[in-house]
Amino acid sequence: MKILVVGIVRSRQVKRLKEEARKRNHKLDACLVSDITILCEENRFIPKVKNKSLENYDLIYLLTLGIRRWVWYAACEYLSKKGVVIVNKAVVDPAFNFNINVAKEYLLEAENDLPYPKSLIFLSSNYTDSVVKNFDFPLILKSGEGRQGKSVFKIKNNNELAAKIKKLHKTKSTIVAREFIPNEGDLRIFTVGYKAVAAMRRIPVKGDFRSNISRGGKGYAFDLSIYPDIKLLAEKAAYVNRIEIAGVDIIINKENGKPYILEVNPGPQFAGIEKCTGVNVGEKIIIYFESLLKRFND
Repeated sequence: MKILVVGIVRSRQVKRLKEEARKRNHKLDACLVSDITILCEENRFIPKVKNKSLENYDLIYLLTLGIRRWVWYAACEYLSKKGVVIVNKAVVDPAFNFNINVAKEYLLEAENDLPYPKSLIFLSSNYTDSVVKNFDFPLILKSGEGRQGKSVFKIKNNNELAAKIKKLHKTKSTIVAREFIPNEGDLRIFTVGYKAVAAMRRIPVKGDFRSNISRGGKGYAFDLSIYPDIKLLAEKAAYVNRIEIAGVDIIINKENGKPYILEVNPGPQFAGIEKCTGVNVGEKIIIYFESLLKRFND
């Protein structure tokens, strides 16, 4: 099987996927989002990466795309009709691929009775009063496009709120205000094919409220067999968002034990969760790719 990973070329994540692909006699390449070209003329639509036709690949895994994703979505829509398997499903499903944003995520979760913290989505700095009206301090303010704990702030008063909203407004990102859930860290559940394969509890470093491993948080193995409700919640969140390989972040209110979905990440890192759980996540991803190709060929 020929596999292309899109978005990152040099990272521990890609290195691990290459290692596991090689063990199972597959070839795995990686490219940047900017490496694509599409030749378009009458009766021809030819997407390539580094002058190599994308039709040469059996499977393309869109690990991360960012704001330039639309060209890749069109290319993948075309390639899926040519027999190339695309991961994640959301990209080639017309009900999803032009609606991948935080508002769509919350809509899907609301429609499927999935719990998440009360949130307010807005696009302008004119709505500071709406935040104050709907939330108590402290509250969370974040960019709807942020990942790995970036552009996420814990707000304690009106002055901080106005300053951070102004800062986020300048980036032209979607702004999300969210109720603060008292907690003792959060959970990262890694799902492959909508099935939970590994989980860890993440504890933030002293002085920070964000538990992301990329920001210095510490990870500890979390036994999902003891918490089947958490496992089911993570799997359902991945499924309703059609993200086949996902890092589902769940927070538990330490005062009443209620779990809430924080995010469903479509390009999750797995080096940290492999290290603290001992689960070979990279192998599970490659095996899942094999099952997708077999299913397609059958």
